[in-house]
Amino acid sequence: MSFRQRQYDTTTNSFTYKIDGVPLKQVEAYKDLGVLFDPLLLFDQHNSYSNIVIKAYSMLGLMQRNFREFSQECFVVL
Repeated sequence: MSFRQRQYDTTTNSFTYKIDGVPLKQVEAYKDLGVLFDPLLLFDQHNSYSNIVIKAYSMLGLMQRNFREFSQECFVVL
């Protein structure tokens, strides 16, 4: 991922980064230590509600798998 300004033309000014002659895969966003980076350094994707909901349901599933001996009434399921 290359960081750039909004008016930067990626069609004419694109770079291929390589390590030991092997080209690196281009990504549109990268998460590091819980922070989601995009090429414009905007944090629009970082706090989207869909990501928060996905994480919440993932945590609920983890809790349900690990606490099977509890009754179903202990968990709120929508």
